[in-house]
Amino acid sequence: MDYRDPEVLRTHGYHWFDKVEMASRPHPSPVRQGPLLYNIFVTRTEGHATGWEEMMLHAGMFDARPRSRELIWVLLAQRGARALGDLRMHAGEITLEEAAAFTSAHTPRGWLSLAGRLVRAEQHLYLRQPAYGTSYLTGKIQIERLLTDRRRQLGDAFTFKRFMAEFTAAGQVPISLIRWELTGELDDDLRDVLSPAPA
Repeated sequence: MDYRDPEVLRTHGYHWFDKVEMASRPHPSPVRQGPLLYNIFVTRTEGHATGWEEMMLHAGMFDARPRSRELIWVLLAQRGARALGDLRMHAGEITLEEAAAFTSAHTPRGWLSLAGRLVRAEQHLYLRQPAYGTSYLTGKIQIERLLTDRRRQLGDAFTFKRFMAEFTAAGQVPISLIRWELTGELDDDLRDVLSPAPA
């Protein structure tokens, strides 16, 4: 996609800001200073980078370039196809090769061809790291929900700049923990983990 419009994936490159933050301004908490084991913060990193692409699209960055807007929708569809392949592999329903074929077949315009190595390499990565393939979209959705809830919570005091400062300051942890820190609210998945079982 890069050769079609390099600015599209530059919006996904928020990862580079995250890396600079970790290196130049490490979080005061030792737990949040560096990458966590097993990449458990992936909803935050991949979800945010994926969400950033779409946020920039809706902010008007690509208004003058309709084909570039289309690229962002193709990337979202491709990530959805990869996620479904990931889930089905982990459920034992399909093999890696079948997941690659599924992802290729469900990426618009044939832009993730089985003739290349990328689609198999990605599905192999997701097979080795459960939830990585789904994190692009699940993380994006969690961040959009957090952004919306934080806006409702703060009312007129909300600014996107403030949100990004708080979000970045929370460090490289899962979105559910960032939600808890910023809003004081628990996601259902965290509530289930932290609530004592009924006697």
